[in-house]
Amino acid sequence: MALISSEVQKIFSNAERGNDSAGGKFVEIKDPNGTDFEQFFQIYEEALPANERKSREQVAEFVTRLDYHVLVVKSGEQVLCFLIVFMSLNQEVGLLEYMATARQARNQGLGAEMFKKAAEIAGERPLLVEVDSEREDSLDREIRRRRKNFYFRSGCQQIEGLNYLMPQVSDSKPPVMDLLYYWKGCTTRPSDDLIRCWIKTVYAEVYQRPPDDPGIEWMINRMIKRASNHA
Repeated sequence: MALISSEVQKIFSNAERGNDSAGGKFVEIKDPNGTDFEQFFQIYEEALPANERKSREQVAEFVTRLDYHVLVVKSGEQVLCFLIVFMSLNQEVGLLEYMATARQARNQGLGAEMFKKAAEIAGERPLLVEVDSEREDSLDREIRRRRKNFYFRSGCQQIEGLNYLMPQVSDSKPPVMDLLYYWKGCTTRPSDDLIRCWIKTVYAEVYQRPPDDPGIEWMINRMIKRASNHA
């Protein structure tokens, strides 16, 4: 049954007051064998394209790792949405890896509340966001543009000139991507060396890729070249 706006607003007003009534708070998933995980994973499979999804085994591992936060919002016993945030234990950077809402609970403001929670987890540390790029001529181009605008409204900035290569996580290649970042209180562009460090960390700790992956230097060198051409 679709959840109406007043119910969604009640959930988050309860959460802000610290109310312990059902569905009043974000719930962090710690048990990959529980019913919350089952509901969350169903939304994960339904909401995300196959070429951007990791396997069930990989997702189940997230809930046991110290560098991952897997949270859901519930109404009663029903999971409405989820977010997966990676925060490196070795570098000052994180990644909003996944965020999605159940079909019946969309367009109710849950996305904005989830992003606020992700920003809260990041604190003063930069939080990266991988997004499908509207630079690619695709059938969902307008949806991609709206999704990116959502992140801009939430305070994210794009790393201009970077043709981001998301590592492949399934049998098919991921779409053309852009890399955004949210960094509380930061108003200056991060340095090229810092961007390189961020990407190396994500490649190594999120995707288990070597830090000397040639794709990293390809991205950075093209970004630097574009910046110099526009100087």
